[in-house]
Amino acid sequence: MLAGTVRISGLKAQLGDPASGDVLSVTSQVKSIAVKVDATDAGPIHQGDKVTITLPDTRTVPGEVSSVGQSVDGGGGGGDEDPSGEASTPTLQVTVVPSDTGSVEGLQAATVQVVFTTETRKNVLVVPVGALLALQEGGYAVQTPGGKLLGVRTGLFSKGMVEISGRGVSEGDRVVTAS
Repeated sequence: MLAGTVRISGLKAQLGDPASGDVLSVTSQVKSIAVKVDATDAGPIHQGDKVTITLPDTRTVPGEVSSVGQSVDGGGGGGDEDPSGEASTPTLQVTVVPSDTGSVEGLQAATVQVVFTTETRKNVLVVPVGALLALQEGGYAVQTPGGKLLGVRTGLFSKGMVEISGRGVSEGDRVVTAS
């Protein structure tokens, strides 16, 4: 049962049918996006998390996770196969709603892209991933323009950048990177 204003999504009874059972099916007027997420990647996604939605016209709008499914779909030997006949990957359904419903007002159905931000860090040093040098003894370093190697610890990787920290590394330092 949905509270408030609803949209009729289907008629279940016809004139002359017995007067028992449902007559209509209804859905919420709030537009939502159903996203199938690989079950192994869904752990860090929670109700209330902020997301970015890219619309078909390439505009981006903010949104929020309204629910994370509790039932895993697919992935078993129980007949869940994709059209190619291969076993499907286990997924959970995540429901997302745009923060500004006016931004999707003209859309009834569309393919959109949803970006989930599962972790953020503030006030960290970052370098391009191409600046990391793997050390023979293990770990990583960055190279200064003068050729000196500085050992670093890595943190989050995102969009071609990596968080680094380490002795002798500070804001504004220049490092060599692969082109």
